[in-house]
Amino acid sequence: MEELQIDKEGLLSHPKKLLVDHLSVVAVIAKATVEEKGYRFVVKETEITNRQLSDLVWIAAISHDIAKATGYFQNYIRNPEEIHSNLKNHSLLSSVFAYFVASRYCEREFKDKLLQEFLPILVLIAVKRHHGNIQNLQKEILFSNEDIEYLSEQIKSIHAPSVELILSSLCDHWPIKITWRAFTEYWELASFQQRLKDFRLYFKLNYPKLDEKTQVELFNLFQVIYSALMYSDKNDVILKDVNTTNTTTDIIGCLNRYREKNGFNIPVSEINRIKNEAYFGTLEHLERVFIRDQHLYSITLPTGLGKTLTAFSVADKIRSLTGNINAKVTIVIPYTSIIDQNFEVYREVLETDSSEFLLKHHHLSEPRYKDSSEKVYEENQSQFLIETWQSETIVTTFVQFLETILSMDKTKLMKLVNLRNAVILLDEIQTIPYELWETVRKTFLSLGETLNIYFILISATQPLIFAPRVDIVELVPDHRKYFKVFNRTRLVYHKDKISFEDFIDIISDYIYNEPKKDVLIILNTKKAARRCFEELTKQEQEILDNVQYFFLSTLITPHERKEIIQKIKKRSHKRKIIVSTQLIEAGVDISVDTIFRQLSPIDSIIQSAGRANRYNEKEQVSDIFLYDIDDEHGKATSRIYGSDLMLKTRNTLSDIEVMEERDYLDLIDRYYEEVRKQSDETSSDLLDAIRDLRFMEIDLKLIQERKTESVFIQLNEEAKYVWERYVSLYDEELTPWERKTKFASFKSLFYDYVINVPVPYGETKINFDSEQVHGFYLSSLEQPSAFYSYSANDTRENIGYDTNKTSITI
Repeated sequence: MEELQIDKEGLLSHPKKLLVDHLSVVAVIAKATVEEKGYRFVVKETEITNRQLSDLVWIAAISHDIAKATGYFQNYIRNPEEIHSNLKNHSLLSSVFAYFVASRYCEREFKDKLLQEFLPILVLIAVKRHHGNIQNLQKEILFSNEDIEYLSEQIKSIHAPSVELILSSLCDHWPIKITWRAFTEYWELASFQQRLKDFRLYFKLNYPKLDEKTQVELFNLFQVIYSALMYSDKNDVILKDVNTTNTTTDIIGCLNRYREKNGFNIPVSEINRIKNEAYFGTLEHLERVFIRDQHLYSITLPTGLGKTLTAFSVADKIRSLTGNINAKVTIVIPYTSIIDQNFEVYREVLETDSSEFLLKHHHLSEPRYKDSSEKVYEENQSQFLIETWQSETIVTTFVQFLETILSMDKTKLMKLVNLRNAVILLDEIQTIPYELWETVRKTFLSLGETLNIYFILISATQPLIFAPRVDIVELVPDHRKYFKVFNRTRLVYHKDKISFEDFIDIISDYIYNEPKKDVLIILNTKKAARRCFEELTKQEQEILDNVQYFFLSTLITPHERKEIIQKIKKRSHKRKIIVSTQLIEAGVDISVDTIFRQLSPIDSIIQSAGRANRYNEKEQVSDIFLYDIDDEHGKATSRIYGSDLMLKTRNTLSDIEVMEERDYLDLIDRYYEEVRKQSDETSSDLLDAIRDLRFMEIDLKLIQERKTESVFIQLNEEAKYVWERYVSLYDEELTPWERKTKFASFKSLFYDYVINVPVPYGETKINFDSEQVHGFYLSSLEQPSAFYSYSANDTRENIGYDTNKTSITI
C-alpha cells in the first residue's frame, strides 16, 4: 500500500478531528485525573509515586491512538463507506508502541525487576483493550506469527515524518523522549517478540510466589491505568469543550437546617431523643477514633434510629478530617426499588436539583444531567457525566458500585479513577452474599490504601465481613446499648415444621381474633405469597368489609408497587392485611402491629422485624411469628437462600421460643459467627481470578440469573402512551445506537410498567396470550391479558402475573 504523503496537520483521529489534538487532549486529561488526586501504590515495598503513575497514564494516553497514523486507517476515516480490511484497526499496534515507551521509562525509573517487567505489560493491555473485550493476562501477551506480520504491514504504511512531527510536538514535556525511528528500529530487531517471550517465562516462575496483597494491588493498579485511559478518551470525544467543576457543599450545615426544619433538634418523643443522642454521639466519637490510615468504619444501629442522616454527616466529617473537602460521597443502596425514596431525602437535605451536587445512578436512570446554571446536557453527554459520577454526592446501587471494582465492564470501570479520596456509604451491607465476603474484604482493604477510599458500613445486622477492631472500627459509641433501649418487637419461633395449609389457618384465625391489628405476612417465594393472599381474601364478608388487603411481589409492576406502598402508609379507619415477598424488608418505611414470617436467614428476619412498631408507637409489643413451612415452598426457601444458611439459622434459633428485641444483637452475632466460618471455608473463584489477573473471568454477578421474559402492562393512559413511543422507535430509520439513545430518555418510565417473568424450568418461554413485540409481551389497555390481574379500585384484585395459569379459557 502506498504511504500517505501528508504532514502531522493532516492525520485524523475522528471525523474533523486531528490526531495530534486528540492525543494531546486525552493525555492532558488522563495525567491531570491521576496527578491531582494522589494515588498510593506500594508494590513489594517499592512505592510507585504519584508522578510515576501519572507518567505511565500519560504514556498510555499519548500512545493509545498513535496507530491511527497508518495509511489504512486514514483511508478508512476519509472514506468510511468503502470496504476496508482489518488493517485499518489501530489498538494492537498502538499497544506495542505504548509497551515500547513504557519499558524504556520503567527501566530508568524502577530498580525492582517486578515493576520493570509488569508495568509495561499493564500499559500494553490497557491500550490494546481500550476498544473490545479484555482477555486474561496470559492470553493478552501471546502474539502469533500472523499478528507480527499484520503489525509489520501496518508499520510500513505509516508516513514516518508525519508521526515524528506529532511525537516531537507532544513530547516536549515528556518524562522520556521517544522517536518513531527508535520504535521502528526496536521492531526490526524483533526486540518486542523477545521481551514478551522473556516476560512469559518470568510471569510463570515468579508471579505465583507473590503474596496475595501484592497480587490484588497489581490488579488495582491496572484498573486505575485502564480507567484513566478510557475515561479520558471518552471525555474528549463526548464532552468536547464541556468543562466540569468540583463542587463542595457544607453537608453538615445542610443537615442541621433539615433537622431543624423537621423538628429533630427539639425532640418531643423518646425515640427522637435517642436518635439525637446517636447522631451527635457518633460524630463526637468519630473525632476521637478517626485515624487517616484506617479506611473501614461501621455504623450499627437498630431500625428506625436515623442511620441514613447519621451516616451522611459522618461522610462530611471524614472529608473535613482528611482535608479532602471536595471528595465524592457515594451512597450505595442494595435495591433499585428503594433508591427513589432515599434520593428524595438527600435532595431535601441538600436543597438542590443540580446534578453537579446530587446524582442518582442505576440501570434505569434517565440520561438527564443538569448543572447549577440549569443547563441540561445532550443525551450522550448526560449519560457519560452520570455513568462517570460527575457529582459531589451520588446515590447508586450495590450492582453499580461493586461491578466498578469487581468486574472489567468498561462502562462501569470508567468511573473508578474518580473515586480517589471518596467516602463510600454502604447501606444494608448484610445483603452481600457470604460467598463474596473474603473478596470484598481483600479488595476494600486494598482500595482503602491505594485510592484512599473510606468505607462506612451501615446496618442493624452488621455481618462479620471485616474483623471488628482490626479491619474495621465501630463509630457508634456503646452501640450495643441502643439495642437494649426498646422493646418494640419480639420473635416468637415455632420450630416444629407445619404445612402451608396450617400456616394459612393460623393467620386466618389471628386476623379474626385480633380485629384491630394490622398484619404483615412475608413469604419466601412469589408463588407462596400469591397463594396465601388468595386464600386470605376468601374470608367472610363481615371481615372483608373492615379490611384493606394489599399484595406485593416483583410480579406486580413497579408503578403498582409504589402506589400500594403509599396506600399502606396512608392513615385509614380500616385495618391493613399485607402479603409480600421479602422485597418489603429493606427500606420500606411502614409499621404494622404483627408480622408472620416464613423462616429465612436471621438477618432477613431482623430486617422484617423493622416493619413492625417501627417508631415505638404501638400500645403493645409487636409479635414476629416465625414458622418453618414444610412443603414445596419450604424446599424453595433452600434454593433461594441456600441450605447452609438455613441450617445455620435453625441451629442459632434451636434453643429459642421467644426473644425480645433487646436480645436481637446477641442473636445476630451468634449467627454471623457461624456464617463467617462458612465464608472462610468457601473458595472464591472471583478472588482467584483477581489474584491471577484473569481479567476475562472477573465478572461479578450479585444476582443469580434465571431466564426471564419481559411483559409490558398497559395499566393506564400513561403506560399506553409510553408503549407507543417505544414502538415508534422501530418505525423510524434509526441505527441501534440512535434507538438506544432515544429510548434512554424515557426508559425509566417505560420500565415502571414492565415485569420480568421467570421461564418455567424445562420450558423455552413463558405462558402468555399474545406474541412478543420488539422483545416484550404486551397486555394492552383495551384487551388486558388473562394472565395479569389488576384493578385500580379493588386491591384484592391487584395481584399481578399468575405463574400458575397454563392455558386461556375462551
